[in-house]
Order: sequence, then structure tokens, then C-alpha cells
Amino acid sequence: MRYQKLDFKQYKRDHTQQAYWCRLVDNHLMYVAILFFTFVFTACQKEKMDMGVDNRAVTENRERSNVRIINMAGFNQVISGKDSLTNFIVRRPDAPDTDRYPGTSYFPVDGRLGKSWVIPQDLFNQQDQVKLTLGIRHYQGALDRDITFQAANDYRKPMDYFLMPTLFMDGQPDIVAVPRAVSAPSKPDHFKIRVVNLGGPIKHQTMGLLGMQEDITGAVSLAYADGTLVSTQTNNIQTNAVASDYIELPYGTYQFRLLLQDGRQIPALGADTYAYTVLHPSTSTIAIDHSSNSNLHYAPVTTYQPGGVYTLLVAPGEFNYYVDEIGNTSSYYQNAFQVLTDVVAPANRTYSRIQAANARAGQPVNFRVDGKPLANALTFGQASNYLNMIQGTHMIEALDASGKVLVSLEQAMQPAQNYTIWLYPQQDGKPQLLLVANDLSGSVYTGAQDDASFARLQYQFYFPKRFLNLSIGNPYVTFTVGNGQSPATSFDNRDAVENLQPGIPKMERPYIGYRMLYNPFEFMVYRSTPDVVPGIWASDISVLTHEAFIANKKLYEKSGRPEPIQEAGVYTVALIGKSSKDATATDKARMILVKHTR
Repeated sequence: MRYQKLDFKQYKRDHTQQAYWCRLVDNHLMYVAILFFTFVFTACQKEKMDMGVDNRAVTENRERSNVRIINMAGFNQVISGKDSLTNFIVRRPDAPDTDRYPGTSYFPVDGRLGKSWVIPQDLFNQQDQVKLTLGIRHYQGALDRDITFQAANDYRKPMDYFLMPTLFMDGQPDIVAVPRAVSAPSKPDHFKIRVVNLGGPIKHQTMGLLGMQEDITGAVSLAYADGTLVSTQTNNIQTNAVASDYIELPYGTYQFRLLLQDGRQIPALGADTYAYTVLHPSTSTIAIDHSSNSNLHYAPVTTYQPGGVYTLLVAPGEFNYYVDEIGNTSSYYQNAFQVLTDVVAPANRTYSRIQAANARAGQPVNFRVDGKPLANALTFGQASNYLNMIQGTHMIEALDASGKVLVSLEQAMQPAQNYTIWLYPQQDGKPQLLLVANDLSGSVYTGAQDDASFARLQYQFYFPKRFLNLSIGNPYVTFTVGNGQSPATSFDNRDAVENLQPGIPKMERPYIGYRMLYNPFEFMVYRSTPDVVPGIWASDISVLTHEAFIANKKLYEKSGRPEPIQEAGVYTVALIGKSSKDATATDKARMILVKHTR
């Protein structure tokens, strides 16, 4: 047998080449496999669903009818046909969960009828009728009762049904039907408002520590904060007439008042601070303590947005009053007003408001924006009314009596902002314009750092003040109250009143004094330096007393009531004029006051 000699070198070469081709094939197969499985898994992959929690109180998409219930009587349960729409759960007052109730499909927050409810469309039958039974359920059950009524849904005539607190008042039935407007204002930068008077005599009059509860029934008139009546259409609205016509006003921040024919004011419901709900029944004014009176009627400062529709409702509401000298309180009913939103306005992304203020001594000045008049013949220390503007960049001009442009300023204006354009002199006397944004929100930064939950307080009855130095000859000034003390409180920014330079407004937390002051006060000017605060009292500059913060003393004189220390609103205190040896009586430095809410 012949054996072939093995060539190990050739074998090694052949084996190496074979291994190479095998690896090449394996690599190609692996790449093909990767592409194949990538395609398969990509094709089969499903869209990842967002498993986040829906925190909305109402998640069902129910159509709303044109029928709204305004609950002034404390009803908390609803039955439609044989179906209970609320939970009918009553808890003991001392139970740990006394303020927590399970939601229902129609009342998902707490399963109870609240202050306002728009009846869903699916509760109406084919004839657009619904029959509801409304009930009150308390733990003791002494005042429990039920009422039944039928409502029609008519898209040509939206309707409000007011549930009246007839257990505490006379002169009104259990339910009052009042038509409601849902159409937008004819001018897009305006809002609509009306008065509905459902007041009446109060049963079981209360005796407070300062006297018997006053009678504030009768016709009411809508007024601005200074007592000026708004319109003849909203004057003397009687209870038998029920409602006034809607009127249109320029959007803005107002503190409306409702006045009786003798000039007395009606208090408002819905105070955000408990102290403002404690009244003296004899005057319906906010009580300081059992024997001291603020002489202020609570009335909210509210921004009425462009396109919104509102109702000021007069009806009995619940207040508190002191029953002894150690601060114990009880409750009583009195006629009061509150603001209802008939149509929620869209977000204001279009309009802003601007006014002019003249801080330059000399002849009266005219102002115009983009050629349109803003203010005419504005004298030294005077501020104008507001003009609504469309957001964007605008040309602002100050002109003398002959029409010559003294100074101009091109400035961007943001929507939903409130501005004052100040004309003031530079240190060399040349005119200058300064645009200042006014914060009318009533929101106060608390200084909290943990998260946004406690970083701000929101007020509806507030008294903030901003300070400006627009004078000549006062390079640094500090504003104080009596004896050089800072007017800034613990929530305020002290820098807002210290070392103010001419024409340079403070931008970070520039307002102080959001809360009501009970004692008389006055503002003083000190000449300070960056190292010395408050500095030296400027005795040549007159003090500004709290009486300047009363817009119209006749508002209180007519009703025979004493004036309060100050009135709510947003203010700017500005130092204007000049401090020099040649200053005259007309142009010498002084403080002026501009109120930005009406």
C-alpha cells in the first residue's frame, strides 16, 4: 500500500484560506440576521402609551346646557328622576374626614352640589326639559329640606336659576329664574356687566357689640371705587325689576361698589382672608376687634377681562361678627354682593392698557400713542385715564401746547399688561419718558424656596404701593413712615423704598403694603446715600398722609359714615419737582399719588 506524503505547509495554507472564507460567510450571515431581526422587531414594536395620571376633576366629555344653577341656599344633594347624582353622604362634624367626600359621575370633586352648576345636556329629555329634586342634608338634620323644580333648555334664552336662602330672608321665593347673556361684547377690548338684585329683609336680626344689624334692603346702583355711578342703566335696580341690562366697559381692574339710594355701601362675599369676613353688623364694615372699626366695606379688586360677561349679584350671604371681647365669633346673614362669571373670557393675548402721568413742571402737556390722543392738557402732577392698546411696538410722544414733540419713545407693549408713561425732567432739565409696568394682580411673593406651592399669596382686597424718584436735586431718596421707620413689612422688599435714584424704578418686588393698615400713617422722604439709610429727613418736602388714599370723601359723607384710613387699590407714590434754592412754590419737590385701579 502506498501512502501519500502529507505536505503540512500546503495543508496549513488551505486550512487558513478555508477558515477565512468560513469567517467571511459567517460574518455576512450575522449581518443579515441582525438586519432581519431589527426589521422584525421594529415592525412589531407598538407605540409606547403614556401611563401618566389624569388629574382632571372632570374627565367625561358631557355637553353643557344653557341652564345654570346658582346655589345661595346651601343645597348639597341632587336627584334627577330616580337617579341620585350626588353621594348623599353626611359626616359627623368631628370626624377626621369631615371635609372629604367621594366624588360621583356628575360631581367628581366631592360628590356634592356646590355654589354653581351648569346642568349637563344628557339630563334633559327629548323635549329639552329636566325635573330635579334638590336637597339639603346635614348631620343633625334639623334644617334638611327638599325642593323640586323643572327647567327648560332653550338656546335662544340661557337661564339662571337662583336658589334663595329663604330660611334666613323674606321677600323672595325659593327659586328665581333670571335670563343670562352669553353673547360677547360688541367691542373686543370690552367686557359686559349687569346687576341682579335679589336682596330682601333678613329674618332674625342680629345685635352686635356696637349695635343692631343695619337694614340694607332696597334699590342698588353700580359705582366705581370712588363712588361715581357707572351708568344710568345700572342705577336704582329694584328687587321687583330683578336685573339691569348688560352694559359694556373697557376691560381692566376695577373695584366696583353697590350703593343704596342713601349712599350706604353693600358688603361683598368671598373674602380671601377670614378677618375680612368679620363685620360689625350695625355698619356692615370690616371689624378690627370687638369695639374697633376699619370703616371699610369689603369689595374685591377684580380684573374684568376682554370678552368676559359678568353679573354682580345681590342676595343674602353669611358673615361673622364678634360676640365678646376675647375674639369669639358667631355668624349672621346680611344682604351682600358677589361677582359671577357668565361667560369666561379667553386668555388676553392681544390688549394692554396705558395711561400718562406728567411729572415735569411747566406748561400742560399732551400725550399721544401712534398718533392717537392719550391725554390732553395734562398739568404738572396729574395722571390721565387709560387707553386700551393692541400688543406690539408703539411710538409714544409728549407734546407741548403748540403741538411740538418734546420727547418720544418707541416701546414694546406686552398683552395683559398695565402701563404708565411718565414724563419727567432729567437732572439737566431735559424732558424724558419712562414706561413703567404696573402689577395689578394682587399676587405677593412670600420668599418660600421649597417649591411654588407656598411661594405666593393671592389677594382680592389689597393695598400695594410703589415708589418712584422723578425729581431734580435728589440723587438718592428713601421713603419712610413716621420717625424714619421703613414702611416695608416682613413680606416686603426693603429695597423697594431705599436709595431710589431719579428715573430708575426698582424692578424686583417693587411693591409694599399689600395688607390693610388700621392706624393712621404718613410717608416721608429722606435724603440717603448707598451707605446711609434712611439718611437725613427732607423737611422741605411735605409729608403724604393716609388721607390722600381716599379718592372721594363725599362717598362717606353722603352716608354719614366716617372715612377709613385708606382704600384698597394699587398705587404709585412719586417724588416729582426739584429741590434747589431757585425752586418756586409750583415746581418744588413734592409727592404725588397715582391710583391704577378704578
